Amino acid sequence: MAHLRTRMFIEDLVGSKIVTAEGKKIGRVVDIQITPGPQYEVSELIFGEYAWLYRFHVLRPLAKTFGLHHQPKIVPWSAVARFERFVVTLKAGHESRIKSGLKDLHS
Repeated sequence: MAHLRTRMFIEDLVGSKIVTAEGKKIGRVVDIQITPGPQYEVSELIFGEYAWLYRFHVLRPLAKTFGLHHQPKIVPWSAVARFERFVVTLKAGHESRIKSGLKDLHS
């Protein structure tokens, strides 16, 4: 079976709801990590209460200043079953792959 590639736009993905396979909402996509080009692919979804601070490059300076160890939550794209109508649905049992912290690409 041939691998079907789908083109998606970042503006469609960012802001989308993330739900478990059972439909439980776990957050909204705030940012994404992508693989290096020339063919960019989504590798991780970034969400959670500290994701906005990460996206605007202020999480690290605040953490250093105040001695905080907060990180946004991430879910690998490989844990995603589907993306449709602004909803990212995880594969069954993959909510355990959600973790805090990521490589700081904004340094």
